[in-house]
Parts: sequence; C-alpha cells; structure tokens
Amino acid sequence: MKTQAYSLIDLTGILVKWKKFILRNFIIVCVIMVIISLVVPRWYRANTILLPPSEDSGGMGLAAALLSNLPVSGFGSGNLGAFSQETNIFLAILNSRSLLSAIVDKFDLKKEYKTETLEEAIKALQDHITMQVNEDGTIAVAAEAGTPFLASEAEVLRAKTLARDMTNAIVTELDIVNKRIKVEQAHNTRIFIEKRYHQNLEDLRAAEEALKLFQQKHEAIALPEQTKAVITAAAEIRAQITAKEIEAEFLAKYLGKTHPDYVKAQNELSILTAKYNQFKYGTNGDKYSTSIWDDERDIFIPIDKVPELGLQFARLYREVMLQEKILEFILPQYEQAKIQEAKDTPTVQVLDRAELPERKSRPKRMIMVAVAGLLAIAFSLGFALIVERVQTLQQTSPEKYRKLQQISRSFISDWRFWKK
Repeated sequence: MKTQAYSLIDLTGILVKWKKFILRNFIIVCVIMVIISLVVPRWYRANTILLPPSEDSGGMGLAAALLSNLPVSGFGSGNLGAFSQETNIFLAILNSRSLLSAIVDKFDLKKEYKTETLEEAIKALQDHITMQVNEDGTIAVAAEAGTPFLASEAEVLRAKTLARDMTNAIVTELDIVNKRIKVEQAHNTRIFIEKRYHQNLEDLRAAEEALKLFQQKHEAIALPEQTKAVITAAAEIRAQITAKEIEAEFLAKYLGKTHPDYVKAQNELSILTAKYNQFKYGTNGDKYSTSIWDDERDIFIPIDKVPELGLQFARLYREVMLQEKILEFILPQYEQAKIQEAKDTPTVQVLDRAELPERKSRPKRMIMVAVAGLLAIAFSLGFALIVERVQTLQQTSPEKYRKLQQISRSFISDWRFWKK
C-alpha cells in the first residue's frame, strides 16, 4: 500500500513538474490537427430510402399458381435468409458489375478517382457507396463524394452535387436493370405458356373430334339419356312379353293351339320378342334397323353394348373436360404473361430521394482533435517519465547510466549509418 501511495504521489509530482511541457504539446497538437482537418479533403454523403419491394411473382406466375396448391410450405425455396426474395434481388443488382460500371461511365469516375482501368474505378466506387436493409424492410442507399485539399466553396458544392446525383442515379439504374430482368422473365414465361396454350388447343380439338366420331359411329348423341330410354323401353316390352306368354298359355290350355286367337297371340309374342332382342343385341352388330326401327335407330342403343360404349364415352368425355379445365387454367396465365411482358411501370418506389447533404460525413473534426489531444498527453507523459527515470538512474546507479549512454550512442551511430 505504501509503495502504491508513493508511486501515485511520485506520478503526481512528475505531472506537476512537467505540466507546462504536457500542456504545450497538447495545445500544439490540437491546433495542428484542427488545421489538418480544415485542409484535408471533405467527404459528403447523400442518402435515399427505398420502400420494401413488393412480392411480385412476375415471370413465375405459372409456377406460383402450381406451387400454391401443394400441401407444403416453402417448397423448393430453401433458406433465403432474413430478407425477402425481391429484397435479395435488389441487393444483388445494387452490387452487380453492370450497375456499377454504368455509374462509373455516367459520372466519369475513372477521372474522379484517378484510376486507369474500369475495374479499379468500380472498386473505388464500391468503397464510397453503402446499402443496407433497415428493420422496417426499407433499403437505404448512400453515395459519397470528396473535395480536393484546400477546397473552395465551388468544389464543396460540386462534391455535394456529385454525391446527390450518384445516389439518385444508382436508384434509377436499379429500376432499369430490375425492369429489364422482369421483362425478360415475363417474355420467357410468355413463350413457354404460349406453346403450352397452343398445344392445349390442339389437344382439345383432337379430343372433341374423337368424341364427335364416336357419337357419329355409335349414334350416341346423349348416351346417359339414350341408355335410360333403352332400358325403360326394354322393360315395357319385357312386361308385354310376359303378359302375352301368360295369355298364350291360357289360350292353348282352354282353346287349343290351333285356335286363331292362340296363333295370333303367338305371332304377337314373336314380334315382341324380336323387338326385345333388337333392344338387347341390336341388328347386324352396329345397326338395329328393321321396318319397325328405322325411325328410332338414332335413339336406342343395344343393351349388351351399353357398358362398353359407356366406358368409351366416359373416357372420351373425360378427356374433353380435362382439356377444357387445362384451358381454363392456362388462358389467364397466358394473358397475365402478356401483360407482364408489356408492363413498363417503375419497379422501385422511392420514399426519400437524395438531396444535397448539408454537413460533411468525414473527417470528424472533434474526434480527430480529441484523439490527437489524448495521444499528445500520453506521449508527453511517457517522455516525462522516461526523462525522470534516466535522471534518477544517473543519481542512484552511475554504472547503469553509463551503459544506457553507450546503448544510446550505438543506436544513433547505427541510425546514421543506415540513413546514409
């Protein structure tokens, strides 16, 4: 504890003894740093705020419509990070070489940054622009421009104007590039959907033609209704046959088989049976026309062919319905793709446009002076401590003091040698 108290008192004494030296160095360094801060180039930063980009499927309308019906979430999207897909696209465009090279060419930044190649100018530009996504989803874009040494008011105004114009030009170029990408996506999507649309029209036409040929071949205009009519008519005839059989048996039993009424009943029964067989089997395969059926052959279908014809009709009708449903789905997508391809509206919404910056962004004069002053105090105090230590060593340890002098002379000699 005594050693610490003595050391603290000793340090306080050194500060008091060397206070003028330390204060003088502090003032000199601060004044020099103020002068340097007034002479060095000043940089001005202009800022703009972009609204969060809207989630527009654009050229992915068909894929989005298909994926929206899947019972999964985020299918195929993976982890795109904390930002939305549109925001990631904006950031990618802002960092793209095409956008940066356009800014370099527009403002002749090769001359501004004193570079010889486009690549060097782009790297220098990247050091002077910033972009970040804020917590509310907005995108902040900023560009800075500097003045030469000992800049005049005109040069300061030029730097402010350049920073503002570069920031707004970056936003304009972002909109141009993003719009071109969306139009290309919509164009490719429109071509794809257009091919599928025309293919669907051909498939629908083929399905309708196949259904028409089936109806013409089998005279099946309305198969369900025709089948119902056939079954109803066949049931009625079957009931008449049963009644006529009972009547014929009764006549044969009581009047004999040679009686004219029995013969008449048998003839009627034969006609009814023939009619029933025609309902059930048809005549000559596909046709079931006799003198009795000539006017009805377009309506009635053989009962034994109903299952097979019904299955064929169901398949053909299903194909027609399927192609119509596909057409109902793909036609709006086709129209949407054409609209997206022709769309020429801005894709970037600016919340705050860049204006002339009022204050410089760097150098920070107060920080420079404060840091320089603290360093001046630290080095001055260190120098004072070294001098005091050497003086104490001279008084208490002459031998060590002489060795220190020898080391100092050797160091100075070596320095002079290497300096030559």
